Amino acid sequence: MKLRSFGPAAILALSACATSYAAPASLETQLDELLTWFPGTYENHQQVYRQAIADLPASERHRHRHHTFQPVFIAGIPGRQIYAQQYQHYDPQDLYRQRVYAFTVNAAEQAIQLTIYTPNDPDRLTDMHLDPAKQAALSADDFFLKPGCEVYWKKRDDQYEGYLKDGACSYYSERFQTEVFLNETLVMREGALLLDDYAVDGDGNLIFGAAGNGPSINLKYEACD
Repeated sequence: MKLRSFGPAAILALSACATSYAAPASLETQLDELLTWFPGTYENHQQVYRQAIADLPASERHRHRHHTFQPVFIAGIPGRQIYAQQYQHYDPQDLYRQRVYAFTVNAAEQAIQLTIYTPNDPDRLTDMHLDPAKQAALSADDFFLKPGCEVYWKKRDDQYEGYLKDGACSYYSERFQTEVFLNETLVMREGALLLDDYAVDGDGNLIFGAAGNGPSINLKYEACD
């Protein structure tokens, strides 16, 4: 596998906001396109490396992230599904997120809705994109929802921009043993995922993420020729 190389100018272009919406297309057509782009393997190694070379203070750096997104099918979950398996710090054993993302059209929001299904037992999901038997052994009953944490995607020029509704996503985190309030914006392009997320507790203290440091720039792997 190899990772595409993006220079600083290209990275800035990826994170820049577009100025106008794309020509109208049906939400179903956009859903098809988004789910053509979404599957794959992404990571922000180039960003982490550049920040290390620049000797940025630790508080201004992004941690390494590695993302795998692949289609799956879990009985009882509506919509078209993607399995998300994500690790950090260059350690495949350090899994920090395993979810099933269900994509549907939300006509009222005029957006593609991504509903997040969180597993009761994450270990049952590990590498399930490679093991149909693991998928067949699961059902919707093995997951729970966090109402208000749905992500909405809208097409803008050559990218899809994802957002949470303001102040809607909060939940008790077993990992951090506190109520967390999540803020997140995303950009999906054909070949890159920009992820700007952070969570705070009820007093506004940072729980995770890199608030104010800009997005994590995750570039898509492509097979070697």
